[in-house]
Amino acid sequence: MKKSKTTKIITASAAVLMAVSCGNTKTNAQQEAEHTTDGVTVMKIDTLTLTTIRDDEGDKRMPNSLFYGKTDSAKVERLSPDGSVSSSISCYLVETQGKKVLFDTGNGTERGGMLLKRLDDIGVSPEDIDLLVITHFHGDHIGGMTEGGKPVFTRAEVYVPEQEYAAWLKMSNQNAKMAMDAMAAYGDRLHRFSYSDTLPLGIKPMAAPGHTPGHTVYQMGRLLVVGDLMHGFDLQIQDFGICPSFDMNPEQAIESRKKYVDYARENKLITAGMHFPGNGIKDKL
Repeated sequence: MKKSKTTKIITASAAVLMAVSCGNTKTNAQQEAEHTTDGVTVMKIDTLTLTTIRDDEGDKRMPNSLFYGKTDSAKVERLSPDGSVSSSISCYLVETQGKKVLFDTGNGTERGGMLLKRLDDIGVSPEDIDLLVITHFHGDHIGGMTEGGKPVFTRAEVYVPEQEYAAWLKMSNQNAKMAMDAMAAYGDRLHRFSYSDTLPLGIKPMAAPGHTPGHTVYQMGRLLVVGDLMHGFDLQIQDFGICPSFDMNPEQAIESRKKYVDYARENKLITAGMHFPGNGIKDKL
């Protein structure tokens, strides 16, 4: 009998977990990585099952010029001699306590996003998502929330930062209109939280402003979802002061970058970045 992609993932995952349970001495990252195929990586992090999903195809790269800003362009070129930096557009599915949580939704199928196709490849439908948690309101993070003006995730309770919502509500450009329309599509299933609120399943939201006014990172156990803390990881990890042109407030973005890299290092967290290269996961920063 021909195995489905879902069956292959489960089989490979079981083999890795068996190897770990038998005293395998691989590194933490090797132990946690279960299976990778077609833009999808499945990992086990303690009680969490993390599935990373590439919303884009092929090798995505950010040109060095995007990072010039107020920085000396020669410095950027020196730190990134290839002329561009490896990147991605990623979303993250976390399964715990019988619930499925999706962090961000990518561009959406109408803009070429691969999220729904890749969810289908692993046997997950939009109706299976219980919680949808948003890091910020840029189109490559909320574009997949709606299709044809209607909500894609028809059962999901949606959680967005009040600070981000309020900021975009005051904007008058087309991107802001798209963001507000996406939020409105979810009606009373949209929950706007403050940072003192307790979110379901122990999800801890933390303010990381700069990229956008209410850009937010989230912690679940040893997993830290850092959104757009960095767009060109291999470049910016060398110098936190280098900002992409997408950062609305570069000074705040630099402070947030320093704060959460330190936080992840001090607490030995696994980080998931929406534009980190490869599958978006770093077991060490």
